Amino acid sequence: MYLQGNYFSSVLNRTKTYTAVLPDYPNDQTKILFLLHGIRGDERDWVLNTPLLQYAEKYNTAFFCPAAENSFYTDHADGENYGEAMGKEFYEVVQRLYKLNFQRENVQIAGFSMGGYGAVLLGLRYSKLYSRVGAFSPAFVFYKKQRQEPHYKLVFSKGDYGSENDCLFQYQKCLTANEKIPPIQFACGEDDPLYEQTEKVIDQLLALDPTAKLEFFGQAGFHDFGLWNKDLLRFLESW
Repeated sequence: MYLQGNYFSSVLNRTKTYTAVLPDYPNDQTKILFLLHGIRGDERDWVLNTPLLQYAEKYNTAFFCPAAENSFYTDHADGENYGEAMGKEFYEVVQRLYKLNFQRENVQIAGFSMGGYGAVLLGLRYSKLYSRVGAFSPAFVFYKKQRQEPHYKLVFSKGDYGSENDCLFQYQKCLTANEKIPPIQFACGEDDPLYEQTEKVIDQLLALDPTAKLEFFGQAGFHDFGLWNKDLLRFLESW
């Protein structure tokens, strides 16, 4: 079943929208996957570009896709705390509205491009909620920093490298707190400029934690749903 919903976000102080795709008959074994969209996208991107209805039935999985605008899933210095709103508050809203099994091992988070970065950032920041992360063509580069573009100055206004917006920083926090760290499955097209940066981030994570549970799937292609549908299938098949 496909649902278009809305809820009031106390964190953002306004109504937000989302889409949900569930099996026709959810049960205690139904898995939960939060799916994040990329920049210039919205909560409909996944359902419009992949057969989520089919996947919901085949893999007994409930998909929840929030509308994050072009936020990069970060908390902003002006109080627009999209990281908290998308990573924690939306989880709590879904948990309240849908009678599903929200044990940590049953809940995962994934996304593409901006959402791939967001999935890693939020999966680590809220590691007590999510048991695994899927990062498809993740936009780890703190975009166009050198150009000082106003939008990117906004979404990383609380810092970039070495800050709360750095996935390495969040991973180290998990290590220091001795928390369970979700395994991360990375994928990226070999023709994508983000490929090299993805490899770099993986190397940096392994330098922090040689036992880190990381997978990387390089593949022919660039930066589109031709890849992200395959990435999602791989992620679901390996659950």
